[in-house]
Amino acid sequence: MNVDRCLGSLDEAIAAAKALGLDASAAVVTRETTRARLGFPSSAYVLALAGGTGVGKSTLLNAIAGENVSLASARRPTTSEAVAWVPSSRGRELAGLLQWLGISEVREHAGGALADVAVIDLPDFDSIARAHRDRVDALLPRVDAVLWIVDPEKYKDHVMHGAYLREFAPRIRRQIVVLNRSDLLTPEDTRRVADDMRDQLRKDGAAAVDVVATRAREGAAGIRELREWLESGVEAKRVVASRIAAEAREAVRDLAAGAGVLEGTAAPLIAPARRERALSSVAAGALALIDVAGLERQAVAATRFAARRRGAGPLGRLTSAIYRLSGRARTSADPVDFLRRWQLRGSLAPAVEPLRDLVTSELPSVPAPLRGALAALSAPALLDHRLTETIDRSLGAETANFQVPTSALWSVISIAQYAVTALLVFSLLWFASLFVIHDAPVGAIPVPYLGPVPTPVVLLAASLLGGYILAKLLGLHAGWLGRRWAKRVSARISREVRQAIADNLLVPLEQFEASRAALHNAVRAADDGCS
Repeated sequence: MNVDRCLGSLDEAIAAAKALGLDASAAVVTRETTRARLGFPSSAYVLALAGGTGVGKSTLLNAIAGENVSLASARRPTTSEAVAWVPSSRGRELAGLLQWLGISEVREHAGGALADVAVIDLPDFDSIARAHRDRVDALLPRVDAVLWIVDPEKYKDHVMHGAYLREFAPRIRRQIVVLNRSDLLTPEDTRRVADDMRDQLRKDGAAAVDVVATRAREGAAGIRELREWLESGVEAKRVVASRIAAEAREAVRDLAAGAGVLEGTAAPLIAPARRERALSSVAAGALALIDVAGLERQAVAATRFAARRRGAGPLGRLTSAIYRLSGRARTSADPVDFLRRWQLRGSLAPAVEPLRDLVTSELPSVPAPLRGALAALSAPALLDHRLTETIDRSLGAETANFQVPTSALWSVISIAQYAVTALLVFSLLWFASLFVIHDAPVGAIPVPYLGPVPTPVVLLAASLLGGYILAKLLGLHAGWLGRRWAKRVSARISREVRQAIADNLLVPLEQFEASRAALHNAVRAADDGCS
């Protein structure tokens, strides 16, 4: 048993429980109480006498002490304030601990075999005075050991078993049930009642708690078996440490039970195969909204626009300027802007629906304390917002590296286009001069012919045909290059969006699962370190 390791497991369990949205307030109180107890000396342990009205707690304490320590009478309730019976040698040492317990009425004894025990007579936990029960409820979590005192009439009392034994028995290592007032029974009946009490303890999950019979009104002679248990030589420090360890362990187990990871393994709430199918559906819906086919068209158009500006010659530059100034380039040849405007093309609600349905379908099988937190993870607004952020980050990273492809062939075509344009201008001027210069004698300006066709006409036709062929070649090459780039871009966008959705969309659920796993590990560590 390692108390530090045990409390460390409690810290981990509380952190995991809070991350899961579980109520960890009781565990936090336990942590504060146990750490506070560690701050006091453990050379003596605190033993509480707990029982209902009339079972003889005060009489039993007086029998243990051999003197009147606590008032005992027929009037009920008798014990209104807790009374401490402490060894005089430990009085000063235990003063701070008793103050923390809120006990002001203290009786001292010489010590002897009980020099390491401080006995506290608690008020009746079934008292008609509510303040008495509140006092018991405040003290029991702080004491180190307990004598559960019953009598033949109240040994199966519901308050004793339902409200106290079932809760505190797993949290206390040193404890025993005292069947007091057994002088009212025959020896045979005493054994029968004690066995019946043991059966009830097994039902309460406290099978390890033993039962002894006492006759406190007979004094020391009537409590020999109990006295042997008290003087059994258990080291006080070990009692204190075991009490803290047991309390911490049960607090961890309570949190783990709320998360459904107390027994077995912390299996994922959602099967991996179902999760992958849902994510694939979400990615398909998101990519449909992004419009990958439209992106490819934009990429091809952007490549052709770049080719026109670089390789279409002087006339191509003119048409590119008109294309750009008219705004057509922004709407049909700008893949970056096309991706940035993806949210304008519809809602993400249909895309996130498969994931929301998946989480919602698992809610009935999830422990009730976790359902609220898990349901919050599948809220449409939250999923929509997270998916939007995921897509924006993914597209932003991709568009930052967008670069429309170019080719050296375009420069060659551009030079050829300039040459063709020059030839076209020359042939047009030559052809026009034949009609503009009227006064020159026809015979003075011979017009060369290529066959039956005048050379200016041939040059004009050749330049027009050459320009058309070059433009067609430029368009074909730009289209081929653009389609290749568009396929790479769309494949990369699809891959990155799918990966981003798989990596980021379910981060809250993964954190939820990680917290469940951490709580499961804390239980295993507590079982090992607190035993």
